Amino acid sequence: MLRLLTRCGHVLGRATRVITLVGLVLHFALTLLYVFPLNPVKMELGFLANLTIGTYFPQNWSLFAPTPVQSTQVLLVRCLSAEEVPADSTHPLPTEGWEDVSSAHFKQAQRHRLSSYERLVRPLQNSLRTYLNGGPDLYSFHEACEKGDTEACKARDIAIKPRRELAARMFRRVGSVFCREAFPLRRLSAVALRFRERGAVPWSARAEGKPKEQDFELGLFKLDETVSLPGIYEAQGT
Repeated sequence: MLRLLTRCGHVLGRATRVITLVGLVLHFALTLLYVFPLNPVKMELGFLANLTIGTYFPQNWSLFAPTPVQSTQVLLVRCLSAEEVPADSTHPLPTEGWEDVSSAHFKQAQRHRLSSYERLVRPLQNSLRTYLNGGPDLYSFHEACEKGDTEACKARDIAIKPRRELAARMFRRVGSVFCREAFPLRRLSAVALRFRERGAVPWSARAEGKPKEQDFELGLFKLDETVSLPGIYEAQGT
């Protein structure tokens, strides 16, 4: 009996090691597939990488080749009381009082590489990039569209729409958290969101050049009272 149990233990141990090894190989293979530029293999099997790595271990290697990051994306928030909410979409939003809720986190993450700022800012940063271009798997469609390929433009627009809607939901949550924490004594009912893209200054103009900025209106949303408050925004006023 003891000999049988020992043998079963050896078999179980070997099976565990084999399963673990296969799992690791599969994980890293899917990771490589996920971060590779668009290619025939990725077009056929990319859905597997999106279901696994893209869902639970998303990564962005655009700092490197083939398309390095060339701009900074920030989220602007305007907290609105019931009296400040426009009666309809034709009325403009207030021009003052917009708050940048992302740049401070980016700077802290850059200054403290071993801190938790990097993890704190990642959901917002990834959502900003997703809203801008839809993700690395759409880069080739952007390029083809810019070259005049109308079919590529249609495919890109269809693919990017649900991704932008998902990113906008994240923005609403972030904006609602900021408004509720930064202005706890104000009776707020809505949050207006604006996406700003700030281009990089060329090295040749680093001393006097100013970055080009472009704003995109994300819309007006009802304040989310259900999202949990993380306690990262300091109260700024009443």
